[in-house]
Amino acid sequence: ASEYYQRGNFVVALEETRQAEKYDPSYYPAYNVRALVYMELREDAQARIAFERALSLAPRDPDVMNNFGWFLCLRGDRERGKELFGRVLADPLYTTPEKVLLNAGLCARIGGDNVEAEDLLRRAVVFKPDLAGALYSLAEILFEKGNLKEAENYLNRYMRLGEPTLSALALGVKIARAQGDKVAADSMMQQLRRRFPDAPQTRDLQKDVP
Repeated sequence: ASEYYQRGNFVVALEETRQAEKYDPSYYPAYNVRALVYMELREDAQARIAFERALSLAPRDPDVMNNFGWFLCLRGDRERGKELFGRVLADPLYTTPEKVLLNAGLCARIGGDNVEAEDLLRRAVVFKPDLAGALYSLAEILFEKGNLKEAENYLNRYMRLGEPTLSALALGVKIARAQGDKVAADSMMQQLRRRFPDAPQTRDLQKDVP
């Protein structure tokens, strides 16, 4: 079920979770995967039922709490989401704290608390320096704060991980322009025109050429 979920084959993934449930109704990973599938399908009521079932069977499982916390955050129940994230972070045996720190940081940013978001995301990249989502979000937050050099540093670290995305190139143009670096701004603007000529971000940045 997990493999099918990761491939985007949600129908088969759901059927596999039902088969697992038949063999063992107390097997909580089946409910966890089922919840993730329903979350992707925007079947929120079904996702919540599956998450609650998984949590009742495994109240201390960090992956269940992390996934459920992210679901709650995206659906507007950020306080309960933060409570679940906090429980995971309090577990000294959890081997991938960067995952929950990233989700908690993004949750704080969604809620408008950039101070908390920055703290959590900085902690995440201490554990995993190439954590893409944290690097990009830190670049955004620091650009908004006016910390341009540090924003540029995090963005460069993010862009070294793979092909530049539309949002990363657009942010790079803004950072370069804010620093008066015409060469860097022109270079990234050319990449935007070549890779994403019809994107709204490309058109908006072309209008804003100083």
